[in-house]
Parts: sequence; structure tokens; C-alpha cells
Amino acid sequence: MNPRQGSVEQTYRKYFGLIRAKCRRVLGDGHEAEDVAQETFIRLWQNRHVVATDPRSVTAWIYRTATRLSIDQLRRRRAAPEQNSLPSPSEAGNPEQSLAARRAIAELVTELAPEELEVAVLCRIDGLGQREIAEVTGVSERTVRLLLQGVDEGLARWTEAHDLREASS
Repeated sequence: MNPRQGSVEQTYRKYFGLIRAKCRRVLGDGHEAEDVAQETFIRLWQNRHVVATDPRSVTAWIYRTATRLSIDQLRRRRAAPEQNSLPSPSEAGNPEQSLAARRAIAELVTELAPEELEVAVLCRIDGLGQREIAEVTGVSERTVRLLLQGVDEGLARWTEAHDLREASS
């Protein structure tokens, strides 16, 4: 067996369940989560040179890829939100707040830049701190703060437009 192949298989066994659970938090659907998690590891297999690097960078790569694939799935779905606010990172573990975040992010997929969506998912759904997000995404903590600010501004614009639509109805 190729050493890299063994590393990919070991990485799969170690992280698949965690990544599937992460995707389920983002997507709220077990079948979609399974598909996205599988796609993540297919891409790892296709990019198996990544496995030969530092284990922390492999973990960050897997997490970043799963996040981006989940966002892509949300874009395809474009579900309508029922609540107009994203929870704070401390509320991310709360199932109701996580559901609200998924719905709001699903609505904002067309409003926000991909980088903003990525940090929104990592922060507001996965509950990662700015330092962890910076490590996963490969950007500075300052950039993470600016991207989260963009998320909050996008949410404010969306909320205002949504309120105006409801008022005119």
C-alpha cells in the first residue's frame, strides 16, 4: 500500500465522523451532510499530497474544504430564513440558534462574498474563535475580524430590505 494512501485512509477514519457532524450543523440535513463529507474526502484523495504535510495543516485543509462545500450546498438550496439574526459564537452550540444561523446564512449566500460566508459558518455555526478561523482559512485574525464585520453589515442590509418588503406588503 502506498504510504500516502494509508495516510488518507487513516485521516478518513479519524475525521470522517467529525466532518459529517460539522456538515450536519451547517446544512441541517443528514443526507446532504453525508454527501458533503464524502466529497471532502474524495477531494483529499485527489489532493493526497496534502496528507504528506503537517497534521495540523491537513486538519485545517479538511475543515476548510468541508466548510466551502457546505456553503456551495447552501447556495444551491437557497432556503428562506425564519429569523433575521445570527447567533453569537457562544450561542453556536445551541440547536435553535444554530438552526437560525443556518437559515440566515442560507438567505445571505447571494449577498455575501465567499470569504465572508466561510468565516460566518466557522464562527456562527461551528463556534470557532477568530484565531482558529484564521488558522483554518489561512488569513490573519485582523482579516477574520474584517470579514465578520462584512457579515454583520450584510445581515443588517438584508434585515432592512426584508423589513421594507414586509412593511410594503
